Amino acid sequence: MKCPSCNQTASSFLRYVFSLQGVTISKSMQGFFKCQNCGTLLRVTSFGKHFWVLFAATVVVLAFFLLLHKRLFLIIGTGATAAIWVILVLLITSVFTFGIWKYAHIEKVIQDTKPTTNVSS
Repeated sequence: MKCPSCNQTASSFLRYVFSLQGVTISKSMQGFFKCQNCGTLLRVTSFGKHFWVLFAATVVVLAFFLLLHKRLFLIIGTGATAAIWVILVLLITSVFTFGIWKYAHIEKVIQDTKPTTNVSS
């Protein structure tokens, strides 16, 4: 994801995963962040089609596992099935997080800079 202002990488993957990227928690949850190079306020507007293909594949894999989990209990046991589930969830979470970072479409946020005036009586 490239910053529209400076045309450099707006956020590294590690910065995306482990920080608020220069904004408050509420702004971060709304998709806002600041460019790591120029400090421009940016917003995630949508995601590319690769992300949605990844999302659909994730749903299919999880549905397939849920359909087969009783057979897996009988064949390989409860502990091994639980271990497969944990590994699957961790793998999907990491790939999903990477997909959100990699395929996000961002735009520059134009901040309203109107001066405030105090009206005194």
